[in-house]
Amino acid sequence: MLEIKNVSFRYHETSVNLINNFTFSADNKDIIAIQGDSGSGKTTLLNIICGVIPKIFNGDLSGNIIHNEVDISNLTLPEIAPRISLLMQHPDNQLFFPTVEQELAFGPENLKIPTNDIIKRIDEVLNRLNIKDLRLKETSALSFGQKKLVSLASIITLSPDIFLLDEPFAGLSNEYIKVISTEIKTQAENGKIIFIAGHNININEFANKTIEMENLNERY
Repeated sequence: MLEIKNVSFRYHETSVNLINNFTFSADNKDIIAIQGDSGSGKTTLLNIICGVIPKIFNGDLSGNIIHNEVDISNLTLPEIAPRISLLMQHPDNQLFFPTVEQELAFGPENLKIPTNDIIKRIDEVLNRLNIKDLRLKETSALSFGQKKLVSLASIITLSPDIFLLDEPFAGLSNEYIKVISTEIKTQAENGKIIFIAGHNININEFANKTIEMENLNERY
C-alpha cells in the first residue's frame, strides 16, 4: 500500500505550490493515471513519490510518502528503489551500461540476488517484452523505442512494489505501445501498484484511479 499524506511542494524560484496539500492512497493492483498539461507537475509528483525530490532536486516539500507503513523520507534512494522505481521520460537518462544484459542485471545484482535467479529474471522479461534479440546489443546503438523497452525491463528485473511510469508511451510505435500496455496490466495483476503519467487519454482505458494535476495546483 502507498499513502501520500498532505503533500505540498513548490520550487524555490516560484511563490505558489505546484502541488498543494495532496492526499491519496493506492492499494496493490491499482493502476493510477496522472493527467495534466505540460508543466502541471506530473513528473514532479512522480519524483516526490520515489524520493528524487528532495534527495536530488530541491524545493519546499511537506507531507509524507508512506509505503507499507514505512516513511520513505527515512530511506536512501538505493533503499527506496526496490520498493518504488521510476521510468523516466527520456531513456538516455536511465541507461548506463554498455550492453542490454548488463543493464538488466545491475539492479538485482545490487540486491545480491543469486546469479541463477538474475538470469531467470532477464530471460523472462526479454521474452515478455519481445526483445530477446537485444540481449547482447549495445544500449547506445538502440532506437528510441528499444531504449524505452530496455529501461522498463531494467525496472522489471528489479521487481519493485510500485512502478512510476513517466510518459511511457511517448514517441513509441503502436506495436511498442501494445507491448508496454500488456506488461502494465500483467504487473498490476501480479499485485504491483502502477502510476502512469501522460497526456494520452487512452491510459484511462485500463487505469482504475485518476489524478488530475490541475486539482493539485495552488493556483487553481
